[in-house]
Parts: sequence; C-alpha cells; structure tokens
Amino acid sequence: MRTIIFLLLLSCLPLGSIKAQEYAGLSGMIQVPTAEMAPEGEARIGFFFLNGESLPERLRYNEERYNTTNHFLAITPFSWIELSYVCTLMKGRLSSGKVGHYFKDRHFGAKIRPLKEGKWWPAIAIGMQDIGHAPTNEELGVDGAYFQNIFLTASKHFVWERHEFGVLLAYRYYTSDFNEKWRGIAGGITYRPAFAPQLRVLAEYTGSDINLGMDYLLWRYFFLQASLQDGKYFSGGICLKVNLLGKRNQSK
Repeated sequence: MRTIIFLLLLSCLPLGSIKAQEYAGLSGMIQVPTAEMAPEGEARIGFFFLNGESLPERLRYNEERYNTTNHFLAITPFSWIELSYVCTLMKGRLSSGKVGHYFKDRHFGAKIRPLKEGKWWPAIAIGMQDIGHAPTNEELGVDGAYFQNIFLTASKHFVWERHEFGVLLAYRYYTSDFNEKWRGIAGGITYRPAFAPQLRVLAEYTGSDINLGMDYLLWRYFFLQASLQDGKYFSGGICLKVNLLGKRNQSK
C-alpha cells in the first residue's frame, strides 16, 4: 500500500526535463551509478534525507540504525568527467554528554566516461567514491571509509514508439567488509513514457536491495528525487542545478 501511495503522490507533481541524479552527487539512479553524465558545465548543490536502512552497516549509534541527511557539491567540468564532494551527518555523543548528529563524514567522488553511448553500443564509465578518506572523529568509536567503493558501469537506452527504456549494469567493489552486501553486480531499468517524456520511473538492484523511485526537474533548476528501499524505506532530496556555461540538456 505504501508503494502505491508513493507512486500516486509523485504522479501528481509538475514535471520538467530531468537528468539522472543519485544522492551522492554523481549522476546515477538512486544508489547505483550509471554511465550517463550531467551536461558539461553543470554545477549542483543538493540536500537529501537518508533512511537508516540505506546506509552502511557501521553507521549506527548504540547498535541501532538511525536516519540522517547529507549535502553535496558536484560539477561536470567536461562532458566526460564528474566530480563531487559529499558531507553526511553522523550521530554520536559529545564530550558534554549531548547526543545528536554532530559529526560529519566527508568524502570526494569522481566518475570518468571513456566511451559515450552510441547507436549500437552502451556508454561506459568508471569511478570511485570516498577517495582519500580521512578517519572520522574518534568519539564515534569507529573507523571511516564508510562509502568507499570503485565501480565500472554501462548504460544503454532504447526507444520504442517514443517510449524510452534504459538498462544499467554495474560492478562495484566496496573496500570495507561491513559493506560486503553491496559488492558485486548491480543494475537497474528506467522508463520514460511517450505521453510524459520528462518523467523518469526507475527500479534498481543494489546487490542487496531492490529500490523504486521517480524524479523530475522543477522550473528547470530544482531536481527532486524520491525513492523507496525494498518498497518501504523512504529516502529523497532536492538539488539545485545551474549550468555555468549556459548549456541545456545534452545527449546521454
């Protein structure tokens, strides 16, 4: 029932032209990166609510999962590379005894696309998140590198009677053993209906979970995404997108 209500609410929102965007700043689906790239010159500032079930196993307080938020800066300086800086709030106890989201995990990400999508072949991209991660505050009692992974991904789109279908296949390797469930093959599908080509509906397999989502661009500048992990845990956010070169949407 919650899945049906979620989809109905999103279908009532005004839609604009969209581009894939994941919560960590690099273009993608929800948690799985794609080989698509944002338009050259595009800068993005985003804020997301993250359900605790979507976070690494070690992000716990008193052995319990917790919801949190993150924010990011990202840019596509050239059509073949994306860069991001992400800050995730972490729950912990201050020396004064106060408990709250006072600590931060900061990391960089990058994605390079050596092959752009063509008529007969997919786009190919490689990338990494949590590059050169520094240890987190010792008061949390755990080590860093929560999100560190490298990935190889391929994306291909097909059009049938103006309906667009996208297929994604990715391989990810998370360096931390507590993220072992996300190591290996991941993938997903997207759909843009002919009657609403700006709308993107998506489903992805992360290696552990199946996530459903929808997203769109409001007033050309505000990208919004909402998703359900395993059909029941909500995550979502908003992103301001500005093209510093004055360019609009480009080909994938």
